[in-house]
Amino acid sequence: MPNFVDKLVLRVREKADELGQTFRSDAVAGEEALCRLVEQHWCEELPRGGVVDRPAFAVDGSIGRVNLANGAYLFVAQALFIGDRASRQPSARSSQSFEESKVEVEILRGSIPKPTVRRFADLLLQWLEVGLASEQVDRVPSGSILFLDGALYGQLPQLYPLTIEGTPYSFPEDILQAYLYLFRRCQERGIYLISVAKTSREALLSRILQMKEGLHPILDIPDSEMLYRWTRGRAGYSTPLLLGTWGFTGGSQELLRREEVRNAPAIVSFFVRLSDFDDPVRVDLPAFCVGSDKRLGEVDGELLEHQAVSQIVQMLAGDYGGLEVYNSLLYSVDREVRLRRKTMKEVYLKLIGNALGYDIKLARDERRF
Repeated sequence: MPNFVDKLVLRVREKADELGQTFRSDAVAGEEALCRLVEQHWCEELPRGGVVDRPAFAVDGSIGRVNLANGAYLFVAQALFIGDRASRQPSARSSQSFEESKVEVEILRGSIPKPTVRRFADLLLQWLEVGLASEQVDRVPSGSILFLDGALYGQLPQLYPLTIEGTPYSFPEDILQAYLYLFRRCQERGIYLISVAKTSREALLSRILQMKEGLHPILDIPDSEMLYRWTRGRAGYSTPLLLGTWGFTGGSQELLRREEVRNAPAIVSFFVRLSDFDDPVRVDLPAFCVGSDKRLGEVDGELLEHQAVSQIVQMLAGDYGGLEVYNSLLYSVDREVRLRRKTMKEVYLKLIGNALGYDIKLARDERRF
């Protein structure tokens, strides 16, 4: 049996400087100014206070894809909405808990380019999640917290049209209308709409900080790497951003020509680490959740004061469950909704085949191992 371990260790040692670059806490040549900026814009004083006593809800989804023997791609997506209409106090819970779910199945031909397949899958899942949230928002009591999964602002500019092999799909428009309805109803009813992304590979905070401070050249360092290296693992939160037209570039600019998009609420975005040495999460929310009436079309990218999001940080702290549970509700819904590959192959595929009346076979590469 071949032994790869020794050779792997040797290669790691040979490439140690190169491979370790993104883990170094010191700033190498050219990074010093950005390092100082990160230290200035990271607040280590988390807001103090007890648990925020509001009903809370969460929405998340999961998608599975298998490659079929005929070259096609089969997708199953599912979304789950959970929550409790009662107070957060233990004595008031249990009787008013509820959940709603939604599922969709799609098949694409194998001739479709892989980037289009990936975008289709992303939009399908987003369509299911945001659609379910917009359908259920009127069941949420006024003044509640509604958690979404993912980077809210990063998703909005991606809602340009989708056409596959000459066939237009309504996913982008449906998602946009669901978001607009969700924003409107949450603002009307005082619901805090908070979107939490476990990971972020964007350089949004990084680039805006550098541009606002006049640094040149602009370093292309992702936000997560920047915070990992230069916040010393300390609990805290970053200077919040007020985002509008910033991310609407290229094909997304057409979206901003639409009045309902320009007049949608601007988005506040920041990172928070609720415990020392935990991974920071990215938090996005409509500007009305922090008392601002700014619209997407009115701002580009602005820096806010830390105290603008202090109440939101307090809400997040109330649902924090430790290093493994960044948010108790989102963690719970993620575990419930996650579509395991074994379930996809051994259960769903047979159910779909039986319902269609066809023997659906996996591609050979899916049947290995």
